[in-house]
Order: sequence, then C-alpha cells, then structure tokens
Amino acid sequence: MVLDEAVRAAEELRDALAAQVEEARGERALFRTLDAPALLSRAAARSEFNGKLNRLEGALRQSLAAAAERLGLSSTGVAAFASREPAGASTLSRALGEIRSLASALAELDRLNQFLARRALRVVQGYVDAIAPAPSAYDRRGLRTAANQRAVLSSRV
Repeated sequence: MVLDEAVRAAEELRDALAAQVEEARGERALFRTLDAPALLSRAAARSEFNGKLNRLEGALRQSLAAAAERLGLSSTGVAAFASREPAGASTLSRALGEIRSLASALAELDRLNQFLARRALRVVQGYVDAIAPAPSAYDRRGLRTAANQRAVLSSRV
C-alpha cells in the first residue's frame, strides 16, 4: 500500500501522544504532594516530548506528501487518498482521529495541571509570607517601610 509509511508515522505519533497523556495524568499527584524534583524532571521530559512530537509531525507530513505525489494527487487530505486507496485512507483516517482525540485530552490535562500549578504556587507563597512576613515598621536596613512612611507623612499634614 502506498499509505503504509504515512499510517506508520501516524500510529507512532498516536502512541507518543497516548504515553504523554498518561504522564500528564500522573502530574496531579505531583502537584498535590508538591514534589519539586519530580515536577522539574517532568518538565524536562515534556520539553523532550515536544521536540519528539515536532519530529514525528514532520515525518507524517513528509510521508503524506510522498504518498500524494506517488498517487498523483495535489492534496494530502484523507478524502483525496480515499479516492485512490480506500483501505489505506480508512486506516489513516482512524489513526488521525485518535491523534485528534489524544491531543484534545492532552490539552485538557495541561489546562488542569496549569491550574493545579498556580494553586500550588499560591499555597507556597502563602506559606512563605506566613513564616517570613514583611516588617510593619522597619525593613532589614532599619529604614521605615513605604506603607509606614506614607502613614507618617499623611499624619503630619
């Protein structure tokens, strides 16, 4: 089949996305426990995944273009392939549908994980503010704080 290479590229992309979705689901526990080393490791792994994803998308794009050229098509759409190779186009369409579904699930998990990250950041900031509050009268150099200076200035007027 002419579309075999494109189907293989799409399936490899799908498998990479499926693995990433599972990884993203596991991030929730890391945010709950505030496991900083694991979160930083996960961020590095995600960066590597983004590079791999770009390479896989490029390979898929090239294989679709090569298949279209071999079949004498001007378009790389599934409908164009279906007119010349219905079985391969059907398999390709199924794989692309799974890719869209996984990409959507990953985007939703990313939104949730970003929300959890912002919430964890607020918790940590609140904790730091509680254990190291800003001075109310003087800063560490013995100077009055800006808020305290305004109060003094306004009371002298």
